[in-house]
Amino acid sequence: MSGIEVEAQRNEWYGIMLLATALAGVPGGVLAEQVASGTTQLGAIRVADKAEGDYVAASSSSATKTDTPVKETAASISIVTAARMEEQAVKSIPEALRYTAGVVSEYRGASNAGDEAIVRGFGYVPRFVDGLSVGSGTIEPWLLESVAVLKGPASLLYGQSNPGGLIDMTTKAAYGQEINRFGLATGSGSRAESRFDFARNLEGTDLSWRVVGLASRADTQEDGLKSRRLAIAPSLLWAPSEATSLTVSARYQREPDAGYRNFRERLGTETSTRYGRIPSDFLVGDPAHERSASTSLSLGYSFEHAFSPDLIFRQKARISNVESTRDTLVWGSLAADQRTISRTASDSESENDQALIDNQLETRFGFAGFEHVLLGGFDVQYTRATSLSWRGRANPIDWLAPVYGNVVLTGYGQSGDSLSRTRQQGVYLQDQLTHGRWHLVAGLRYDRASNESLNYLAGTRSPDIDNEAVTGRIGALYAFDNGFAPYISYSTSFEPVTQAPQAGEGTFDPTEGEQLEVGVKWSRPDDSLMVTASVYDLRQTNVLKSIDGTTPTAYEQVGEIKSRGFELEAQGRISRNLSLIGAYSYNDSKISESNKPAEVGMKNDRVPRHQASLWGKYLFDNGLDIALGARHTGTSWARNNAFSVSRYTLLDLALGYECGKLDPRCAGLRGQVNVSNLTDKFYAASCSGAYACFVGNERVITASLDYQW
Repeated sequence: MSGIEVEAQRNEWYGIMLLATALAGVPGGVLAEQVASGTTQLGAIRVADKAEGDYVAASSSSATKTDTPVKETAASISIVTAARMEEQAVKSIPEALRYTAGVVSEYRGASNAGDEAIVRGFGYVPRFVDGLSVGSGTIEPWLLESVAVLKGPASLLYGQSNPGGLIDMTTKAAYGQEINRFGLATGSGSRAESRFDFARNLEGTDLSWRVVGLASRADTQEDGLKSRRLAIAPSLLWAPSEATSLTVSARYQREPDAGYRNFRERLGTETSTRYGRIPSDFLVGDPAHERSASTSLSLGYSFEHAFSPDLIFRQKARISNVESTRDTLVWGSLAADQRTISRTASDSESENDQALIDNQLETRFGFAGFEHVLLGGFDVQYTRATSLSWRGRANPIDWLAPVYGNVVLTGYGQSGDSLSRTRQQGVYLQDQLTHGRWHLVAGLRYDRASNESLNYLAGTRSPDIDNEAVTGRIGALYAFDNGFAPYISYSTSFEPVTQAPQAGEGTFDPTEGEQLEVGVKWSRPDDSLMVTASVYDLRQTNVLKSIDGTTPTAYEQVGEIKSRGFELEAQGRISRNLSLIGAYSYNDSKISESNKPAEVGMKNDRVPRHQASLWGKYLFDNGLDIALGARHTGTSWARNNAFSVSRYTLLDLALGYECGKLDPRCAGLRGQVNVSNLTDKFYAASCSGAYACFVGNERVITASLDYQW
C-alpha cells in the first residue's frame, strides 16, 4: 500500500471523530466545562431509566407490520432492545441474541463473521432491516434500536423465508427529538472504539436529522490478524403535518479488516491430540495471505400518509450494494503426526446489489361486532450477485511450531465466475380482528419468485427457475384481566429451490414450511415484565435429497425435517432494583422422511436439544450496578449423527456506574466494564462434520465510558 493510500485511510478513520464534534455543535473544551460547572442539560429525548424495564419492548411491527402490542400478538417474538445490547457490550448481531430462547446465535464461535443464527432448528435464517430484506454483509449493532426474532414461518408478510423464522432489525433514525451522546471503549485484543449519536430539529422548519456512527479496531482471536470497522448512518425526517412523514436514511459500513472465518477439525477442538487441544488463538492461515474486507452502502426511505385516522398509506424502499473480498488458507486435516495441518488457498470476490420496495395500505373499521385492522400490501425484491473465486494447494503448517510469511501455492487458479439474479413479487392481505379480549389475525399471500444464473467459467447457463407459492397465517389470542394471554397460531412459508433437476425434468417445487404453535404470555400492566411460554410443531417439506448419494446434480424432493420444541422466556424488571433475562429452550430437530432409511430419525447437525440462559442485574442506590449471566448450550451432533459435540456453560459479567450519583455535575456520564466468557473456557461451539468444527470465543474484556447531555 502506498503512502498516499495509507494517509487517505487514516484520514477516513479519524474523520468520523471530527464529524462527531461538529455535529454535536460543542466547541472544543466546552463539554468539559459543562461537566465541571454542572450546567449540562438533557435534551428532549427520554433518557432510559435502567431500573424501569428497558429489557422489554412493549410493541413491535415485526410480526404484523402494524404497531401491535407484543402481549396481543399471537406469535412468539423475542426483542433485544438497544439498552440491553449496550448493557451487554455486544459487538455483533449473534452476540445480541445470546440470551434469546430458541436461537443458536454463535454456533460458528470466533469465526462468526456473517451474522448467522439457527432458529428453532433451522440455519441461515433471513435478515431484515426496517422490514426490508438484507442479503449480505454484517450490521453494526450500535446503529440499531432493536433486534427482533420472529419465530416460525413468516412468509405472509415477508415472502420467501426460512421455516425457523427471521431476524428483523430496526435502525436508529430521526424522530423529531434531540439526542447528544458520545462514547469511548477499550479492552482486550487492543480494542479501541469511539461512537456517537446526535439528533437535532432544524429550527423554523419541518425537518429533523440524526447521525449515528462508530469507529473501532481490535485484534481477532487468532494471532496476527485484526478487525476494523467504520459505520455511519445519517437520516432526515420531514414531517410537514401530523398526517404525513418522510424519513430518508442511509448506511455506510466499511470494514478494511472484516475479521476471520475458518473451519477446524474435531481432533484438537472437540477432542485432544496427543499434544493436547490446539489453542483457540492458533492461526492456520498466514497474515501475509489472509485478507477480509467488506464495504456496504444503502439508501432508502419510509413514507407515511394518513388520509384519515382510519386510512393510512405506507411505502418503504431501499437500494444497497455490498462488496466483499476474502482470501484465506482453509484448514484441511491433521497428518498422522497430529501436528502438521494441510491447507488450501480459497480466495474470492463478490458483489451484491439489491433493490426493494414495499407498499402498504392500512384501514381500520368496525364490522360484525369486531374492530378490524386490515392491511394490504405489494412488495418487490430484486437481487443481483456476482462472484469470482480462486483455489489452490498451500504448504502445510505445524501448529506446535508455526512459521508464517512463507506461503507457497501450487495448482492455484480460477475456480469460479458466476452471476445470479433473483426476483420476487408478492401481494398480501392481513386482517387483525378484536372483539373484547379476543385478538385474532388471519392472512394470505401470493408470491412469484424467479432465479437465473450464469457460470461464465464453464460457459453454461442454468435453467431459469420460476416458483409460485401461496402462504398464510391464522392465530387467536385471549387477554385475561390478570395479564395472562393464551394463544394458538398456524403459519406457513416457502423458499425457492435454486438447484435444477436433471435435463428435461422441469423445475423443483419450493421448499415449504408449516408450524402449529400454542403458547401463553403474561405481562405486568405497565409492561415492565413479560413472560412467554410456547410449544411448537414445525416441519419443512420438499427437501432435496440426492438420488444415489454420489451424483451432485441428481436430486429428488422426498425429504422432510421435523422440529418440535418448547420455549420459555422472561425479561424485565423484577423489582425497583433487580432486572432479569431468563430463557430455556428444548428442541427436537430431526430428519423425518428420506429416500435413505438410515437417515430417518437422525438429529440435525449443530442443533443442541437443550439451551438455557440467565442474566440478572442489580442496581444499587449509590449508582453502581452489577450483572451476572450464565449461558448453557447442551450436546449437539455432527451431520449423520457421526459424533456428538460436548455441552458447555459460559459466564458473563458487567459492572456499571452512573457518575451523577457521586457528583450531580457528572450527570449523564456512565462507566462500564464487561467480561464475556469470564472463566476463559475452551470449547467447541459446534461441528457439522469431522473437518467442519468451530472453536468458541475466548474471554473478552471491554471497558467503556459514555456521556449524554
